[in-house]
Amino acid sequence: MDDMIAQIRAEKVAHGEAWQAPASPDQIRRLREMLREAFGAALSDDYAAFLSRTSGLDHDGLVLYGAVQDAHAPGPGRFWQGLIAANRLWREGPGHDAYVVLGDTDLDLLTVDLDGANPTLRDKISGEVTGRFASVGEMIARCLKIRIQGGGAVSS
Repeated sequence: MDDMIAQIRAEKVAHGEAWQAPASPDQIRRLREMLREAFGAALSDDYAAFLSRTSGLDHDGLVLYGAVQDAHAPGPGRFWQGLIAANRLWREGPGHDAYVVLGDTDLDLLTVDLDGANPTLRDKISGEVTGRFASVGEMIARCLKIRIQGGGAVSS
């Protein structure tokens, strides 16, 4: 996954686009606390590792939510999609209370159960499962690879 993140970062920097700095250990610790308090949810170690590389990513239709951003305190490039802020919005609609949304594509939601396990792709409209993965890291890597190769649907 590190190579793919580095490739996307290099491409964004070359085009003068914003890049999110890595989340600090303290930001990740606070995010874990906030997830537990707000949603009764846990942050998977794989997603924490991703955030320690970049606190969010927006590339070619794939958005992976960051550690601290929100509409009132966006990151570089006005990136507002922090994990807490985005999940509060998802919960305004029905059917999203049983999982945490880690990110989204034009078609899918990247989700985990409230305990941080069971990485699953869900159709963005119906919520139906479209893919399951052995780990959050595998799900992220698959989504990154698809976007680097030029988009398309993600499935397991």
